[in-house]
Amino acid sequence: MSEELDDIQAIFFEECAEGLVTAEAGLSAMDAGDVSPKVIAGVFRAVHSIKGGAGAFGHAALTAFSHRFENVLDEVRAERIAPTAGVTKVMLAAFDILSDHVAAAKGIAALPQDGPVLEALDQILKTGGAPDVGAAPAAAPPPPPAPAPAPIAAADADPFGFEPVAAVVEIDEFGFEPVGVALEALDEAPIGNWTVRFRPSDAALANGAEPLLTVREIERLGGSITAVDLSSLPPLRDLEPEHSYVGWTFEVPGTVEEAAIADCFDFVPPDSIVAIQRMGLPAPVVEEAVAPSAPVAALPPPPAASTPAAAPPPRPTPDAPTGDVARVPDAAAQTIRVDLVKLDMLLNLVGELVIRGSILADRLSPKDQERVELPQLSRLTREIQDTVMSLRAQPIKQAFSRVPRMLRDLSVETGKQVILETSGETTEVDKGVIEKIGDPLTHMIRNAMDHGIESPERRAAAGKPAEGTIKLSAEQKGARIFVRVADDGGGIDRQRVLAKAIEKGIVAADVTLTNEEIDQLICAPGFSTAETISNISGRGVGMDVVRSNVEALGGRVEITSVPGKGTTFTMILPLTLAILEGMIVRLAGQRFVLPLANVVETVQPEPGQVRPTSTTGEVIELRGNYLPVRRLTRTFGLGDNDTSAPEESLVIIVESETAGHVGLMVDTIDDRREVVIKSLDKNLHPIRGLGGATILGDGSIALILDIEALVAPAAPPLRHITKGMAA
Repeated sequence: MSEELDDIQAIFFEECAEGLVTAEAGLSAMDAGDVSPKVIAGVFRAVHSIKGGAGAFGHAALTAFSHRFENVLDEVRAERIAPTAGVTKVMLAAFDILSDHVAAAKGIAALPQDGPVLEALDQILKTGGAPDVGAAPAAAPPPPPAPAPAPIAAADADPFGFEPVAAVVEIDEFGFEPVGVALEALDEAPIGNWTVRFRPSDAALANGAEPLLTVREIERLGGSITAVDLSSLPPLRDLEPEHSYVGWTFEVPGTVEEAAIADCFDFVPPDSIVAIQRMGLPAPVVEEAVAPSAPVAALPPPPAASTPAAAPPPRPTPDAPTGDVARVPDAAAQTIRVDLVKLDMLLNLVGELVIRGSILADRLSPKDQERVELPQLSRLTREIQDTVMSLRAQPIKQAFSRVPRMLRDLSVETGKQVILETSGETTEVDKGVIEKIGDPLTHMIRNAMDHGIESPERRAAAGKPAEGTIKLSAEQKGARIFVRVADDGGGIDRQRVLAKAIEKGIVAADVTLTNEEIDQLICAPGFSTAETISNISGRGVGMDVVRSNVEALGGRVEITSVPGKGTTFTMILPLTLAILEGMIVRLAGQRFVLPLANVVETVQPEPGQVRPTSTTGEVIELRGNYLPVRRLTRTFGLGDNDTSAPEESLVIIVESETAGHVGLMVDTIDDRREVVIKSLDKNLHPIRGLGGATILGDGSIALILDIEALVAPAAPPLRHITKGMAA
């Protein structure tokens, strides 16, 4: 049982992570001026869900803090407290503490000191707001809250006909408006009990729900079952053990708060039916179950014998169907949460299936391949692969969501104002890529804010707007994802960078470097131009982390800078980490895989078509244009003195982001094949020009070429990296 509980709690923490992302995005939007009801409701639901799960698993500190946070959000949602800049600032601080509480509940951090933030939240509740700390949101400010009604005076006429009496002013500890209460009215209008109707969805048990736990929670509040609806119970032979056929009607003491009753249904499947009604009122209060966006319908009234005569039948919601039992679509049954480890295992199995297909293709003749329907098997394997990859694909928005909050904090710390522009947030990337670009993205944003964007005074002197601009974008090109962080700051001071690199011993004092090579120095380990160490920079680890993490993913970092105009950092990442379609080529007897997504055409050179431009440079004339040619045997040190005639080889024209069209000279082309990418970083350090390795059908290993790195203008020679590889 404890293992099952641990598994369920692990799911809760995953939902906490999702809720924190939603809450942070919503609070950042509020901080930027978007105080629409949809945004506020999204933050409220996220915090409410965290509170409900924390209470179920006994995380008392997390429950208590999220409850106080939720109280403020509820008041803002109900428009009783205006979401001013001051209120939003307090809620952002509360979000930070909430994140720390979640980490503490997971056991990976100590309990945070939440006293000051709790006091600030209570102050908002008591005063109906917080001191404004900045410009008001873009929306028109709401009217000030109405003043509290005064106590009933002796001369006032009571609208209900009661004699004028002294009144009691009830001051709510959470800051609600004081209300005048006539003492005689309390005796005349006793609080009615609650009627609660609950029917789990048909597939609740199949989805792991336990309705009896909810029943027991209501009974702990003092509730009792007044009726059981068995109208949907089928004959025994038709009964499905994993379906739910029972509905309950409860009577709960009127002294119990409605919110306490609603909390009992926090973990009820969202397509279940929950109705909470105060006895004697004309219409029930319909409570949402877990997912507020899901439609909720009211149960039909129980049999007349068990229903109080004064209680009218509950009204169905406008969109609810009518009939013996109101039903809603089983939304929860359309999705399922899967452990990422299982997806990785499935992806590895698909990779093994691809390898076995390659083995069959190598060992069978074309006629035998048709006889065993190998092409059809390859097609089905590709469809399985595409489906698995789509399961792992996630919008890169998840990685972008923390940037607005990060910039807000950096703006406060540096005194610089910046505008964030984002694009391509819906670009889908392998989940493994998203998880690993968080740190590089953080360091690039911090670098752009600290080193790129100038102070308002310097920007004004340069004729620029006081507010800087950082553009964050993502786009897919072929089998690569390009993530860019561009700023309109002062650009890289290359003289200062080179001087610092010489001072720190990163390069020799007499070295001669191109602008591109100087720009790459900022990614060297230990390099920093900051004069003092601060919370933002100065330790020389930021951009080094960017390059090492990106290269570990099989990608690379490119830097372009224009003095006075700004700098752009580009992370070029693989679309997937699993399988690609490639061309098997030979270089000096060894086989390599060239990604087919980069290939434009293949040319068999004629005599004189390839011409030398220097001792090492060559170009190919192609339809009136001259394209640079690189002999890969020389690039990889497999033929330093290769002087063979170009017409004895093949030139593959590839397209790259950095160098346009380039010709790569190879010996021969063996085949076109889907290959499984195996990472090199587990056994070797990242090697420029190689994107990984694969296992071919005969069991030999072939290295996968990284075209962008090979054709980049600043690409250094790659020497003797394939020594000992099987041919």
